[in-house]
Amino acid sequence: MESILLIDGTEEGDLSNNPQSSEYTYTELRELGLRIYKEVWKQFYEWEPRECRQIIHALAGRRVPGERENYNKTIDQLLDPGTLQDSEMWIDSENPNQPLLVVTQFDAEGRSISYQLEIEEISVDPAFEAHPTYESCPPINQSIQNLRVHDAAAFIPYGDEEKFPVMEHLDNFESFAWEEDFDPDSEMIQIETVRRLHNVSNISITKIDRMRIFPKPLRESYNDGLLWQRFQRDFLRWPGGTEDDMEGACIEPAPDDLRERLSSVLATFCPNLNCLRTLCTTHKHPQFGSFVGGRPKVTNQSMRLSEGEPCGEECFRLTDESYMDKVYWENESDLETLKTILSISPDLFPCQLADLCFKPCREVFVQRSHIFPDNMLYDDDPAGDMESRTKNKTKKKGRKPRLIFEEDSDHAEFVPLQRSDAKAVEIRRAKHGLGAFAAEDMKPGDFIGDYVGGILTSDHVDILHHVTEYSGRNYFFEFSNVNGDEMLDAAPVGNATRFLNHAPTEKETETDLPRSDGTSRSNAELANCVAQVLLVNGEHHIGFYTTKAVARGSELLLCYGKQYWLKTGKGDNLEPFEID
Repeated sequence: MESILLIDGTEEGDLSNNPQSSEYTYTELRELGLRIYKEVWKQFYEWEPRECRQIIHALAGRRVPGERENYNKTIDQLLDPGTLQDSEMWIDSENPNQPLLVVTQFDAEGRSISYQLEIEEISVDPAFEAHPTYESCPPINQSIQNLRVHDAAAFIPYGDEEKFPVMEHLDNFESFAWEEDFDPDSEMIQIETVRRLHNVSNISITKIDRMRIFPKPLRESYNDGLLWQRFQRDFLRWPGGTEDDMEGACIEPAPDDLRERLSSVLATFCPNLNCLRTLCTTHKHPQFGSFVGGRPKVTNQSMRLSEGEPCGEECFRLTDESYMDKVYWENESDLETLKTILSISPDLFPCQLADLCFKPCREVFVQRSHIFPDNMLYDDDPAGDMESRTKNKTKKKGRKPRLIFEEDSDHAEFVPLQRSDAKAVEIRRAKHGLGAFAAEDMKPGDFIGDYVGGILTSDHVDILHHVTEYSGRNYFFEFSNVNGDEMLDAAPVGNATRFLNHAPTEKETETDLPRSDGTSRSNAELANCVAQVLLVNGEHHIGFYTTKAVARGSELLLCYGKQYWLKTGKGDNLEPFEID
């Protein structure tokens, strides 16, 4: 009896007759993998040209006898000088101010029909001004980590402008994103190879990965690797490939393994306890792997002596020293669950941990005492280390001018910022490019908005040096002089607050920031807003607030400070940066 050839190129009895993968040596496994890899490669590229040819012919449609002759006849009629003359602009002698256009249409048989179209004449005001120069800035309401800076250059900015220093800019990157080799056909071939090795030859996913015959690992994390990518786009249907499930290809954490279960959702849910956003782009956390927990700063003794009512008869607050050696958990997974929770939030009180672990409060307290003994706890960021870290910093050369806002101890209320309850602002033309204007009457202390953008470090700013210099637009905002290594950049993304133009404050004299024509400034030309650094839920924000009453339609102005207008710390004056 002749064997049946399956669609994937294997025979009907291959699955049952193949030896188990444990019977192969490493050399035999690799040879088997390469052989199947070559078979799939050959089958795919024997099929693909034929399929592409059929698709192209299908797009051309069915051929009709005489179609070419009719087409040529129509083209000749369209290009006939007499026909073209009739289709030109025609002026009605009775109404010479209303020009008409005569349009002639031809069908496949060469028959024509002509008709007139009235043309609406639009007069452009000679005083019409071009829109101020601006660059694309998608709106966001929360800052984004490292938006413009990566190890690989994603594109060449101002690539079609000769004056931009392209080579100097590209020297800041290790590689170019457009040089990364990605072939979707090759990915389909590799996926089918893995399926045949796993489902037909009974080779585990781990052993297939150890063959090292593919350029990309099968599983790098929960959201990366060849097996993960196969679910990120439509599967290419071709005769040699199938969408059969590969058992073990997608690893699922065990139900009782809390750490792995939490780590598996890091790509979707932010581990920051103050963040409620999915696919968070603001907080620093690994997109794969495990949670990175901090060191505890609250001792067990401090917890016991803290103020608060007992949560029940078995509360840790009612526990004495004699109970510390009487607790033993037989189930090891219970202790692992507690350790996992403490690795995320090490200073949670036992009353809260008891609800999460389904254990008595005092037992949780005893276990925490064993995990974090008091003699092992210390402050992770003592104040005395700040000076030493500042001295050891490498001095940056040619620091970019940027706005610096000092943190004010008398913060405004956090509620408007947390709720994004800002006053209405509209963006329109101003004296300098685009500006932000009050869309409603505002009183002193009103919240205008939270300055947002890409979260960068000073190293990132150095990489963007040539882009900033060439564009003449600078949106770098530092939080303070002390925290100068982290800042916001609203050039690529931002909100209405990025459009606030500069104006001096009433306290500044004319000698500090003189006006170009030497005349005095009116109140409308002075700053009516101020920026405050706010620490909200452990995160720094830059909030903009009005300092005086602002009428509807008035421009909102902010003092950038003297340091913004300096090229370096040596005091070299710069021309003011153009602000949209």
